[in-house]
Amino acid sequence: MTPIEYLFSLELHGIKLGLDNIRSLLNESGNPQESYPTIHVAGSNGKGSVVALLDAIFRAAGYRTGRFTSPHLIDLRERFLVTGALIAPEDLDEHIEYYRKLAEKTGLLPTFFELNTAIAFRHFEASRVDVALIEVGLGGRFDSTNVIDPIATAITNIALEHTVFLGDTLEAIAFEKAGIIKPGRPVVIGETVKGPLSVIHDRAESLAAPAQVLGRDFTYTLTGDSWDQAVSYEGSRFTLKDSPLALNGQVQGKNAAVALAVSECCVADFPRVTQSAAIEGLANVAWPCRLERVLENPPVIIDVAHNRAGMVELVKSLEGPCAVVLAVASDKEAAGMIDALRGLAAPLILTSFSGKRSLGVDALSRAAHGVPHEQAATLSEAIRLGLSRASATRPLLITGSLFAAGEARELLIREHNALPLRF
Repeated sequence: MTPIEYLFSLELHGIKLGLDNIRSLLNESGNPQESYPTIHVAGSNGKGSVVALLDAIFRAAGYRTGRFTSPHLIDLRERFLVTGALIAPEDLDEHIEYYRKLAEKTGLLPTFFELNTAIAFRHFEASRVDVALIEVGLGGRFDSTNVIDPIATAITNIALEHTVFLGDTLEAIAFEKAGIIKPGRPVVIGETVKGPLSVIHDRAESLAAPAQVLGRDFTYTLTGDSWDQAVSYEGSRFTLKDSPLALNGQVQGKNAAVALAVSECCVADFPRVTQSAAIEGLANVAWPCRLERVLENPPVIIDVAHNRAGMVELVKSLEGPCAVVLAVASDKEAAGMIDALRGLAAPLILTSFSGKRSLGVDALSRAAHGVPHEQAATLSEAIRLGLSRASATRPLLITGSLFAAGEARELLIREHNALPLRF
């Protein structure tokens, strides 16, 4: 079994929330996560975008960054970035083999995500990063990334998701995500709804963690359309006026504001994170498949929106109609996503992505509850159908899942000369 085959074999262990396993694994490897400062980001939507924005800002300031996000779009190596570069295949193999032998010696049985987390921490130590930007995988309190003592944390927003693991109310989910807040460490809160905001704020107060709250301690406005945006920002240190923002979509204004507020919290530790570095970072950030236009004739747009809240925000950023290809994971709220697309999609093409996590086409069709739609057995077939229905004034939108976005992007690179991923 090759190192990569071994790593993916751990998916059979499923999801196991808890920190005992990862702590044991890291203790046995010398706790690499303690060798550099970290920033920890949680949230239902936008946490990956905030990590990407922070990465761009710190790189613009001249710092060497580590960036751990999940899942990946095309290549597992995307999860482990150092200053924008994917981990080398031989380095990834070495880290996997190291932990494989350690697990065999100690009798530990890590999950797929636990081993990914450990690899990221060890890779960033070996790469001598100045700072590591860590995205929570699931929830926060019992997520395997929650073994770090970050210099700052952020919670982007709260939406109903993973209710089997996190609870079935916004307040319950907020409690889980607030589990990343650490005593005395600043936390930036992008949530504005009273119930979940109160849960997060109360947790911060109980830990004497200074809270920076959107709308109270920092504000932003966004101008331009979804493809040519500029953000203005007022915070504790920075004042930006119509700064170009390279990420598309209305929701990215809020994500940029959260990233700027986190950056302000880190200036004491990273003095080169200046306002000019922040402006440069916003203008150059790259985060693939987030309202990304990957082809022009006809326009093809890919977005990773994967729950109702994300789909509502996506629809706000587009002028209809669009030919929409939708594929959804089996644990997501398909009916809510389809309902959000009702006024945009013409036509709506339902399909599935490869792998056992996808919701089948028939089940997805049942979730449509009378919304007119067509079906395609595979994502490839759906894209061909969508391209035939798209035009210069009717873009093709591919959405519903990060897994679908990655599969679609790889297909478009291979068959339609779409640009490769850039980070």
